[in-house]
Amino acid sequence: MLTRYELAELESMHMLQLTGKEITHIKIYFSSLILRIGKRLRTRQEIVATAIIYFKRFYINNTFYDIDPYLMTATCVYLACKVEESPHHIKQIWTEAKAAFTEVSQDIRFPYDVSDIAECESYLLEEMKFYLVVYHPYQVLIDVSEQIKLPKASLQAAWSIINDSYQTDVSLVCPPHVIAVAAMFLSRVVDQGGQSDVEAQQWFADMNVDITDILQVVNELLSLYDIWNGYAEDKMPELVYRYISDIAASN
Repeated sequence: MLTRYELAELESMHMLQLTGKEITHIKIYFSSLILRIGKRLRTRQEIVATAIIYFKRFYINNTFYDIDPYLMTATCVYLACKVEESPHHIKQIWTEAKAAFTEVSQDIRFPYDVSDIAECESYLLEEMKFYLVVYHPYQVLIDVSEQIKLPKASLQAAWSIINDSYQTDVSLVCPPHVIAVAAMFLSRVVDQGGQSDVEAQQWFADMNVDITDILQVVNELLSLYDIWNGYAEDKMPELVYRYISDIAASN
């Protein structure tokens, strides 16, 4: 797990060509593409989340110029399905990825076949040093919600907030339980869920989690929602290819 400072330093080395808002839009874009492929494959949310983490881990130390991000997107889904014990044939991954990209834009170039995904998988495994286990906040949320009898509406809101958290980098810098508690905290704003403020304050206190860490995650999520308002998926392929061209020109 990285510190926020380490992550910012690594990103700054190869994202100089982009504004902060553009960086966030690109993170939303590729997370959404992975989700789109996952829906076509009818995979569990945890598999989508694992694939997103793999994608993020790879591009901490690499650029879109090093490996085409669309190829890496398909590869991360392929590997995540295997690791999460829900494997899909590589041909099916290729088919659904290509279809998902076409749904988004005819401008997305995907001139690859299954052998390219297999080769890309080896680069991904090497970059992650074969450390493939990913812990997600979902199980923490379920466990805690049962302990405190969290109302269904609040549980659903917190689950959706955790889904949204993968559009940010909090999963790279915060342990799962912190993200889960932050999601529950934010869900109190979205839906009071029938609990009194006294009850809510009590179970947050019982969690024994540093409130500073919780508020940092909450603030990052609120910033995400603010930037998300100006996100336009149809403009993203052009931004991605411009970014790759800028990197190539600077090398």
